[in-house]
Amino acid sequence: MLSYFSQPYPHNHFTTRHWLLAATGAGLFVSFFLIFFQPFGTSEWQDPRKAFVLGGYGVITFVGLTLVSYIVPRWFKNWYSEANWTVGREIVWNVLVILLITFGNIFYSQWFFGRIFNLRGMLFWLGMTASIGTIPATVITLVNYNRLLRKYATDSLLVKSAEASIETNPTPQNEIRLLAENEKDTLIVKTEELLFIESADNYSEVVFWKENKVQKVLLRSSLSRIEEQIKHPPIARCHRSYIINLHQVTAISGNAQGYKLQLQNWDSTLPVARRYTDLVKEYFRK
Repeated sequence: MLSYFSQPYPHNHFTTRHWLLAATGAGLFVSFFLIFFQPFGTSEWQDPRKAFVLGGYGVITFVGLTLVSYIVPRWFKNWYSEANWTVGREIVWNVLVILLITFGNIFYSQWFFGRIFNLRGMLFWLGMTASIGTIPATVITLVNYNRLLRKYATDSLLVKSAEASIETNPTPQNEIRLLAENEKDTLIVKTEELLFIESADNYSEVVFWKENKVQKVLLRSSLSRIEEQIKHPPIARCHRSYIINLHQVTAISGNAQGYKLQLQNWDSTLPVARRYTDLVKEYFRK
């Protein structure tokens, strides 16, 4: 059971807009739920400002989610990276959200109602809230992990197809002409030699096998711009950071984060983003 916590887990990298929309949606849900259903004895409390007060807890939820999901990742980039993300970190992340929102609710209640919480009472409340919140967070994470693991478990047909792809699907003897943003620098690579292209800030690094060794060339161009120049079906986008020559794939493995592709003449595996999963399956099951 403990080994589960160190297993890779998918991590969503949302844009600022997506984080704000998610936090806003959660805050509105909390506000409307408290106002319309009035749980925890709030239905017995009569005050002309009730809707305003209860809606404030939704604001606390919005602020807590924004702090944890948007600001913190920019302070702890290495800890938050998808390469290091595990089941255990996902659980810790959910608990952190619960704790931060709980702190916010405590101080909001104290400020509005003028109640004074002693340290013992505050720790008891936090401990109870964290304990209750940790159980569903842990269960949901583990269930989702097993679901994703089954989804991306590589079946025998897919593995066999990958192993035989180079022999059964010879790459056409064509060339790829890649033009940099300055419209002057050009790199010409044979399709059978290309391994992959990786995004590198404002550049794209082209990795290919030539003269019995791996060679790398940097082009000043975005990966999206490079992608538009490639019209060869075996060469396709598989991740926001990679364009890969699927013909060069010799093995496929999978975990909860998705597929990993092993290329010939290259030691490390390359990831397949979840949005490109069907593309890989379709190519190797032809």
